[in-house]
Amino acid sequence: MVYNIAHSVVSFLAKLFFRFKVINEANVPREGGVIVAANHNSYFDIPLLDAALYRKADNMAKVELFANPVIAWLFRTLGGFPIRRGTMDRAAMEEAVRRLKSGRLLVVYPEGTRSKDGELQAAKPGIGWIVAQSGAAVVPAYIDGTRPVRLFNPVTIIFGRPLNFSGRVDGAKKEKMHPKMLYDTIAREVMTQIAELRSVLSRLSQ
Repeated sequence: MVYNIAHSVVSFLAKLFFRFKVINEANVPREGGVIVAANHNSYFDIPLLDAALYRKADNMAKVELFANPVIAWLFRTLGGFPIRRGTMDRAAMEEAVRRLKSGRLLVVYPEGTRSKDGELQAAKPGIGWIVAQSGAAVVPAYIDGTRPVRLFNPVTIIFGRPLNFSGRVDGAKKEKMHPKMLYDTIAREVMTQIAELRSVLSRLSQ
């Protein structure tokens, strides 16, 4: 109930104040465990990306946001859970895998933190670990217009087609590839697809 109300309110405000536009939302599977991986420029990315999805989304958020009891309650009520940045937070990663295997949609920001200049950063290998352990497909997404956030400045979110890494994971196991190399490979591919969506959006706006 709380999630549905929040989703409706944010969607309404986004369309009113940011000329909010969503492209290719149909690329997000309607059911089953799936990861939506997006670039990260602003705190506004989390509510706006959730508003672009018709499915309920769970979010990994930096543990510092859970220091405030009110914000912590809100995040957890809306499906969020904390992760410690700068380290391999095994508990958070395993929670992500558990949710994906139970058929939920998980939003991940592979860069690990907000971009300081709006440019795409290298992805952390954590998303590769989650993909390899869960077997979930990854839907890349690019968020445009949240750096900086200005009233009536358009915000657009475009989704790419799902990426399935199961064959690559199986092949890596057969070839006895070092796991870290596999995770890095998956992470780089996800960011490559996010960058491609940025290019597509740029061409559409011309």
